[in-house]
Amino acid sequence: MKLILVICLFFIRVHGDFTAKNCYESTNDDDMCLYMSSFNKVYAHKDEYLERKKSVTQKMHHLQKSSPLTKYALNAISDRTFHPNTKLKSKSPVVGTHVKRLNSYSLPLTLDLRDKLPSIKDQGNCGSCYIFAGVAVLEYYAGVSISEQKIMDCSSSENGPSYGCDGGWPENVFEYAKKAPVVLEKTQPYQEQNNPCNQTCSGSVVQVKRYGSLDMEKDPDSELRIPYILNQYGPVVVAIDVGTTELLMSYQEGVFPGIACGKEVDHAVTIVGYTEDYWIVRNSWSEEWGDNGYFYLERGVNACGVAETISYISSVKNSLQI
Repeated sequence: MKLILVICLFFIRVHGDFTAKNCYESTNDDDMCLYMSSFNKVYAHKDEYLERKKSVTQKMHHLQKSSPLTKYALNAISDRTFHPNTKLKSKSPVVGTHVKRLNSYSLPLTLDLRDKLPSIKDQGNCGSCYIFAGVAVLEYYAGVSISEQKIMDCSSSENGPSYGCDGGWPENVFEYAKKAPVVLEKTQPYQEQNNPCNQTCSGSVVQVKRYGSLDMEKDPDSELRIPYILNQYGPVVVAIDVGTTELLMSYQEGVFPGIACGKEVDHAVTIVGYTEDYWIVRNSWSEEWGDNGYFYLERGVNACGVAETISYISSVKNSLQI
């Protein structure tokens, strides 16, 4: 099976002492100063402010694309820089077995699993979207918040190869969770960086027994299978294209249309529900982005390459030890 490697979007956070007050006092850029004031932005120095201004100015052009169906606006991540990592475009070394016999039954017209998941998280300055997307599925089964850092640090060629902050495949998370401990988030909080693996931990919160993978190359109807997987097994990890237009970074509300992006997938997210018109998608850009961290993606047109590569968990051993 051909799987497209998910190369994550990651962003740069900044801290320092160039404040909105400094901006008003030393520049004539009222728009940028207002942005800093509105989102409590503080930069290390004026040079960094100028770099962030470039990002915000770019996002301002997105606002012109707002329509009655989709609204774009500046947000807390508008000053962050998008860094696509393209060096790892190859097949996933671990592939799940697709459960071919999905139950044939009348699907409910809508489904929303958001209340079955913990709060939205933020991948920050790290290309770990594939970790967050996969962990969201584990959290659905475990009913607790799980440590992304543990999986990122301890993935290896034996239990789910990944490249930490430099990208990877969502299947890495599921393969790891078949063979190694999955621990609570509070046991090993997220640090936005690669660390040596900490082997001293308790037993696993949840263990994967089986997971599935499919893609459009071998199954042109893969998008049609997503609602069946959601109803039968739970959340589904998909890869989408953000980098072609970067318009999704300015998403605020409404349905994000397929014409607003390409299909060169570079970011992993988790589908947690649907209506007749759109997918409900969980992102890892904090609750300050989108609809409290979620967005709605046009359904039925392979929008942003959503059906190009799909993975999900089909069986677990739940709550072993905490």
